[in-house]
Amino acid sequence: MRLLLSKKSRKKLFNLLKGEYNSKSFRELSKKMNIPFKTLKKWRYAELYMPDMIIPKTFEDLEIIDQKENNWGAKKGGIIGGKIKTRNLRERLGEKKYSEMMSIMGKGGGKKAIKLIQKKYGKSLKDKQVEGKIRKRELESKRLEIENESFFTDEKVIFNLKKVQPNKFDRIRKIKLPTEMSNELAEEIGIHLGDGCLRNVRNYFSVRCDVREKDYVKDYLFNLYKILYNIELKMIFPKSLSGFEIHSKSICEFKNKVLKIPSGPKLERLEIPEAITKTRNKEIYRSFIRGLFDTDGCIYIARGNYPRVSITIKSKKLMIQLYDMLKKLGFIPSIYKWTITLHGPTMLKKWIKEINSNNPKNIARLQRANSIVDSTWPCGLK
Repeated sequence: MRLLLSKKSRKKLFNLLKGEYNSKSFRELSKKMNIPFKTLKKWRYAELYMPDMIIPKTFEDLEIIDQKENNWGAKKGGIIGGKIKTRNLRERLGEKKYSEMMSIMGKGGGKKAIKLIQKKYGKSLKDKQVEGKIRKRELESKRLEIENESFFTDEKVIFNLKKVQPNKFDRIRKIKLPTEMSNELAEEIGIHLGDGCLRNVRNYFSVRCDVREKDYVKDYLFNLYKILYNIELKMIFPKSLSGFEIHSKSICEFKNKVLKIPSGPKLERLEIPEAITKTRNKEIYRSFIRGLFDTDGCIYIARGNYPRVSITIKSKKLMIQLYDMLKKLGFIPSIYKWTITLHGPTMLKKWIKEINSNNPKNIARLQRANSIVDSTWPCGLK
């Protein structure tokens, strides 16, 4: 296996290796381990995958960010030892172009032939390689969907509301509570875990978003809370934020006692409520993810017009649960520190089709990212 370790773990590992090999410097360590100095240095300071066999069994507190098979790099894009497989190349270029390329190579070989090939087929080769990677990504996503199809059984989750005792103020306002898990409630729970605040003091609950998201709060969230709880909300603008506050014994007890969402500080205490996971329902899972994304999500275009969809939240348990939920839905996520990310155009297209957003800010960003993908990536994605 090849492992991607955290910065802290890499530092501890190489300090341990220096001690075990009785080395005072990296150059000395590289000679004793029989590993090139530059390779060893990259493993120490860069976020690269390293072979697990160099890690002593005595090493503790190993924080693994990700892991892959030993030959994952060789498999990627059909490349082994830096050379494109002939069979794959023939398939990508077609018989005519492949024969022409072989003819060029036969005329001189070496650097001159390579330059001629790059000049004549450079873009074509690159496009074919990209298309191959996209197809591979699509196949992996489909494999995950098929593998987890039997998991989704669409269970109905009914709530026991006897634990909730409304006070007279809630009765006057005619506040109601959901009796079963639904897509709307799942999305509201995602919003709560992202930007919500629940306190026992004065039965307080609030949602606070960026001030630029006031349209999302007023036009979408107000209506959502009216549907779920029959409550009328008023906009507040604390500092550079926009949102609302609720003082309701019924709503707070429902969230805390029925849904089991903790009150007080959220750091490292949040998790996906069992009421959602037990449904084993694709649409409820997607609705929850959408609510979380609309409050704690981000879309951006990296170098090379490469799209990324990410969600950041500081709860390891929630991140692991979300990672598992996304995989069951056929997504291919990665986790780094407090952020879970979906990489590339295939994942962007799948996100837009299946999860999307109800936040105007995110809708605009997804549309822009999709437009960039359509105009710059191979036609197979359109």
